[in-house]
Amino acid sequence: MNVSRAPVSDGLAWLPAHRFFHELSPRARVVLSQLPLTVTMVLVTGIVLVFHPALLLDPVFKAGLMLHAVMFILALAVPWQRLPPAASLAVPVLDFVPIGMIRESGVETVPALGAMAVLPVVWLTSSQLYPRFGLAMSFLGPLLAVWVPLLLRGSAAGEEYSVVVLLPVLMFATGFAVHTLSASRDHQQRTLEEARGQLQAALDSSARKERLINTVVDAVGVGVLALDAGGSSTLRNQQQKRNYALAYPSPAPGREPEVHIYGRGGKELLVPEMRPERRAARGEDFSDYLVWIGENGKQRVFSTSARAIRDDGRFDGSVVTFTDVTALIEAMTAKDAFLSNVTHELRAPLTSILGYTEVLTAREDLPGDAGAMLQVIQRNGQRLQRLVTDLLTAASGSVDVRPEPADLAEIIGFSLATAVPLAGAAGVNLVNESAPQVPALIDTTRMGQVLDNLLSNAIKYSPDGGNVTVRAGATKEGVFCSVTDTGIGMKQEDLRELFTKFFRSETARKSGIPGIGLGLAITKTIVENHGGSITCTSKPGNGSTFTLTLPAIR
Repeated sequence: MNVSRAPVSDGLAWLPAHRFFHELSPRARVVLSQLPLTVTMVLVTGIVLVFHPALLLDPVFKAGLMLHAVMFILALAVPWQRLPPAASLAVPVLDFVPIGMIRESGVETVPALGAMAVLPVVWLTSSQLYPRFGLAMSFLGPLLAVWVPLLLRGSAAGEEYSVVVLLPVLMFATGFAVHTLSASRDHQQRTLEEARGQLQAALDSSARKERLINTVVDAVGVGVLALDAGGSSTLRNQQQKRNYALAYPSPAPGREPEVHIYGRGGKELLVPEMRPERRAARGEDFSDYLVWIGENGKQRVFSTSARAIRDDGRFDGSVVTFTDVTALIEAMTAKDAFLSNVTHELRAPLTSILGYTEVLTAREDLPGDAGAMLQVIQRNGQRLQRLVTDLLTAASGSVDVRPEPADLAEIIGFSLATAVPLAGAAGVNLVNESAPQVPALIDTTRMGQVLDNLLSNAIKYSPDGGNVTVRAGATKEGVFCSVTDTGIGMKQEDLRELFTKFFRSETARKSGIPGIGLGLAITKTIVENHGGSITCTSKPGNGSTFTLTLPAIR
């Protein structure tokens, strides 16, 4: 629907002039308000001089002109700035006297002379100083101007009285209209000034917020890029400008500009459609999208994330962040290289140990208990070999699991038997409260690894002895197994990071108990690869309980 705005513009066209008028000095305002009547008097004098020269000989007409001249001189001479604002209303009130005299003397010759009363009426009703007084005088002033001379004359026909009644009524109607328009004008001006003040305050507040946002955005060590709905940049902080210089270096003279944004380990150039800003411009949301920026030898690795800005579901731009993770990537690479080297060095002696153990186990001339001892050596050697392999697999985040039907209670028994020497040395009493048989679909070697980890931790973190209790059984959902100790426990905030690689709780670090913080991460991966879950509850000084649940055999 088209709506014309011209009336609004026309209605506000007086505002600059109105503002200009009120910025004048009080004397200038009075003179400017009196000037229209003075100009009118001059025109009337000229018309009378040309068309009715005899009227100039009338003493009343001359007295009226002289009185108005005195009024104009007073408007120029009086120091209005020293008087109250309402004092200036005396001028339009007194103007009715010379207007009445001029009208009385020339009414028969120039009947329209009484219309000059409209000028002081407009002044009185538009000033808004005393609205009721102005309206009253807009009626009484013209009334007295025409009726007083009539009464002083003392003789007039009835028709003359009826004619002169009309002038005060018309002047009052004009004054009322002017008063209404002036009140509306002043109200509009106040509203406009208030709106202008609010707009200026909003602009100042917006400018302050913009400066604050720019300062905050420039202060962070993350590159920030804001895009509009068309994909054009609307904000780029200082860090992102430096990132941009890496990606788009200034070309040498005579050479085409180059783009250095790579993927896949920094070896392959990213196609334009896969660059973070292009993806964000399409409205995609993504996190931890790795890109390599810069020329070979100067490359930095950035983790990029984008979030779309939407207005009622409509795409309205996007914000992209570039976090420099070069140091983290280098540390992870170094860690993986370290783990690879360590596991390689451990595998060779472990292979020899397992090989000779297998040879010894095959002999028939062993002492009575040597066979059982060799089985323990072989079993733990195999687990150690798997652990060495896990140092590599932990880096990749995957652990191979091959579930098959087995008795979890039997594996618990093996793990407890293996843990007896360690528990005895630590003064820990091992308690088995598991059901006699706990059928489950599990990888026996991996589950033994889980139980060995949990029992080893329970004993290790019970430096003052105590009990370690294992419980297992069937539930409606499947199978559960818990390991509870009475050791040092840990804080609630440590539980959130407990299963993170290489994490060790503050209590464990302060106790001086050795460890690298890898066992529980591997344990969690094994349990989850079985389709299960593992949780921990703990309190400082009251021990910990690790509970794992596994799905039922189907």
